[in-house]
Amino acid sequence: MLLTAYEISYVTFKELSDDEIKLYLESSEYLDKAGSYAVQEVGDVFVERLEGDYENVVGFPVARVKKLLDDFQSAGDVISIIDIALPHDWGVGKIGGVVTFVPGAVVGDRVRVIVSKAKKRLRYGKIVRFDSHSPFRVEPECPHFGACGGCAFQNLTYTKQLEFKESYLLRTLQKIGRLSLDDVERGLMTSSPTEYYYRSKMEYAFGGEKGEIFLGLRERASPIERYRKRTVALRTCPIFSRAVEKIFPVLLDFARRYGLTAYDPMARTGYLRNLVLREGKSTDEILAVLVTKAGKKLDLEDTVRKFGEQTPQVKSFWWVENERVSDFVDFAGKVHISGAPFIEDVLGGLRFRIYPETFFQPNPRGAEVLYGRIAAEVRALGARRVLGLYCGSGSIELSVSRAAGEVVGIDSESTNIAAAKENAALNDIRNCRFIEGRMETVLKEETFAGFDLLILDPPRAGLSPKGLKQIIGLDIPNMIYVSCNPAAFARDLSLLGEKGYRLRKLGCYDFFPHTPHLESLGILAK
Repeated sequence: MLLTAYEISYVTFKELSDDEIKLYLESSEYLDKAGSYAVQEVGDVFVERLEGDYENVVGFPVARVKKLLDDFQSAGDVISIIDIALPHDWGVGKIGGVVTFVPGAVVGDRVRVIVSKAKKRLRYGKIVRFDSHSPFRVEPECPHFGACGGCAFQNLTYTKQLEFKESYLLRTLQKIGRLSLDDVERGLMTSSPTEYYYRSKMEYAFGGEKGEIFLGLRERASPIERYRKRTVALRTCPIFSRAVEKIFPVLLDFARRYGLTAYDPMARTGYLRNLVLREGKSTDEILAVLVTKAGKKLDLEDTVRKFGEQTPQVKSFWWVENERVSDFVDFAGKVHISGAPFIEDVLGGLRFRIYPETFFQPNPRGAEVLYGRIAAEVRALGARRVLGLYCGSGSIELSVSRAAGEVVGIDSESTNIAAAKENAALNDIRNCRFIEGRMETVLKEETFAGFDLLILDPPRAGLSPKGLKQIIGLDIPNMIYVSCNPAAFARDLSLLGEKGYRLRKLGCYDFFPHTPHLESLGILAK
């Protein structure tokens, strides 16, 4: 095994018969290409011709290995990792008093690095070897960890992950928001109920290499290497579902049988783009969406039949043609192929229908904990009329409906509002009303006098200047703010504070174990 920074490569040997060995030596159609991948980024033609004793022959990329050994043996700088640079996943240390980011290192590591990029006040270091490993390092659950960009911290104890996320939130509120937290009631970071297999949605990408096609996620980005949008092939995905181990082979068999190629986002060539999977964590139902470029008529009947035989969890199958240049999946051209048009999940005792494009919390079990806290705050405030902005498919609004007299939700996406209304009817909830439209437009055109609680759950960008002004104009005395972006959260809390809203309570929830992301909760009052 060869290990350097993120990179782990394995050489696999296969015992060959005499006839196979002769064929191996006499032709370019090598039966055992394991040696070709002994070191990544090396082609599969190492030996044009072999003569004499053929025992233990394996191709070996001398130039690349020499460079790795030269790096390994270089003096470099020894650095102790003292922090993690959230929202990135880089280790942090100092060389000569200068802050140095070290991708691949975790707090507690002592590593030897060579500086690969230097700026005026910071540097980036590439690990050439470990002098000592952190006591907080653990064995990753996923065999693809490191190369795959889906996770960042599977090699760090979960307790330590929580500590860093909480510290990052508090530091961001004080630095960006310039907020004093002395009088703010706050608890410890709330962990996810499940550390693995927690995500309810994943968007996998098709990839291709040396004539093979596979499914996976984009490569892990690094500040010291060029990002190529390369897809890392996956066999399993411990942050989502074990079902991928059965689903992937069915789709890949379909692709090979029809000679379909993977879309290359850099060259903009190929056909198969994505496989979107959504799973009801309480029901085990799966919704699958095959995303392709336009231009071909597919016969998916046999593939759907195999899904039914091999993956009975797949209850809904869709096809989307997407011509966007970016990786963003546009569901506008979706076609329902088989099964029900939706799957269901249960959150806080309520049933929710999930369609290809509707918003639903990516960690439903974690959301249950957060929504329980929000409902408790609604009861404690004695709020009777609640207004929810950026309501999505209504999960928060429906969850607090039993604690309030009237609840109104607003969202700009028609599919979200349709799902919210359907979910309300499904659960026989009659005190919730949902309005479609941009929040800024709806607040301008309708009157919302007499509401005593406002619930905000905006996108990552936070509140727009216009939206913030209109929210202030509502003059609602109490506010609950849910955020997935600490920087935007800090900025908005500071602006709200200038208009008389004081942060009374602060919560921090880990919806995304093994990643830099977290969910924040602010309880404000005038």
